[in-house]
Amino acid sequence: MIRVSVQVLLIAFLFIYAEGASAAQKPQDVNGWEKLKWGMTGDEIKAAFGKDIKVHKPREDAGEGVYSELELTGLTIGGEPFRASLWMGIGTKKLSKIVFVPKVEPEGFAWAETFIKVEEDLISKYGDPSTEETSNDPGTSAERKWVFPSTVIELSYMRIEGTELLLLIFSGNGKTAK
Repeated sequence: MIRVSVQVLLIAFLFIYAEGASAAQKPQDVNGWEKLKWGMTGDEIKAAFGKDIKVHKPREDAGEGVYSELELTGLTIGGEPFRASLWMGIGTKKLSKIVFVPKVEPEGFAWAETFIKVEEDLISKYGDPSTEETSNDPGTSAERKWVFPSTVIELSYMRIEGTELLLLIFSGNGKTAK
C-alpha cells in the first residue's frame, strides 16, 4: 500500500512539474521582440543590430499603411533558422510589425515540425496562447495567437496540396510607440 502511494505521488509530482515547465507565466506586456521595440526608427534598428541588418528595395503594404526595407538575418527561433522583415509605419517611419519566415525551403513536413518547435519556444517565453485553432479541412492548418496590451503574436502554419507556409508575426498596436 505504501509503495503504491509513493508511486502515485511520484507520478503526480512529475505531471505537475512537466505542466509547470512547459509554459512560462504570461508576462504583463510585450513591447516588441528582443531588442526590437515598437516605435524604433530605422536608424535606431541599424545601430542596435549593425551588420545583421540588411537594407533592400522598399516594399509597401498600403492596405496596412506599412513598408519594409530592413531585414534581420541570422536569427534562431525554437532552434530553427529564420529571417525577419521589419515593417515601419508609412506616416511615422517607426517599427510597427515584424514578420518572421524560415530561412530554408521545406522538405516533407519540415515546417510542421518547425511550427511545433517555435510554438514550444513561444510558450516558454510568453505562456500559453490566448487562442488556438487547428484544422485538417481542406488541408492542414494551425494558428496560435498571444495577445498583450502592446503586442499581438501570431504563429501560423498551413499545408495544402504539398505546399507549406509558416509565418510568425509580432504586431504592435500603437499603444507604446515612441
